[in-house]
Amino acid sequence: MTVKTLSPERLRQFHDWADEYPNKRSMLMMTLRLVEEEFGCIDADGMQIAADLCGVNVAHVQGMVTFYTHFKRDTHGKHRFMVCATLMCALDGNTDAALKQIEAKLGLKPGQTSADGLFSCEKVECLADCDKPPVVQKDNEHFCKMKGPALDEYIDSLLALEGKTSGQYTAPGAPAPVATDLRIPVLPSYYNFPGETTEGARHFDDKNPYLAPGEGGRTTTVPPALKTPLTAPVAGTAFKTSTNGHDHG
Repeated sequence: MTVKTLSPERLRQFHDWADEYPNKRSMLMMTLRLVEEEFGCIDADGMQIAADLCGVNVAHVQGMVTFYTHFKRDTHGKHRFMVCATLMCALDGNTDAALKQIEAKLGLKPGQTSADGLFSCEKVECLADCDKPPVVQKDNEHFCKMKGPALDEYIDSLLALEGKTSGQYTAPGAPAPVATDLRIPVLPSYYNFPGETTEGARHFDDKNPYLAPGEGGRTTTVPPALKTPLTAPVAGTAFKTSTNGHDHG
């Protein structure tokens, strides 16, 4: 199996940046950009590359990739439409107008990817041109006032570029789009202690991001089973409390 690596040029760029950062953890976002440029998206292997280069736990990388919507994931389409849904764009129906046009042309609702993997669509937060709604990004291209003829013509140009027509996505019988799955797979098994489900978990990234797999003491313990009224033993003596000098059995 071929192991992914960054090209010599991008590794050189990483090491040039590293000279300016005493703490390589601070370079993580920039390193993820290098991974994204190299492979076209950030998948599980790409996250591992970034973790190794920056000396952090892969869980830390996963947290950043899932927090920031601008990173392109392997489940996004080749052409990824991001439509700003924050208040200033949503006012006067601008966001809805752009989304309806994308659906009319590509058959995609927010959170969906076309069955052929060419297109995906999603709502995102502020794209920083609040005075020119609706704001739409397609991959690395940024557009303002993107609705009406301008958006229709742009989508038509993309379809032509890919040798497709709108009817292939919207006509009766067209392949149904699929949900864009942005979940992160669980951490590899070697990042956990054997038997942690019965003995407690190891240190996680918020405690020490520099732990290597299998290192670090457990910081939690598994509590005993909860005693319910059906499992707790019945008291052998009467419960007593004192009220006004009298005991109650």
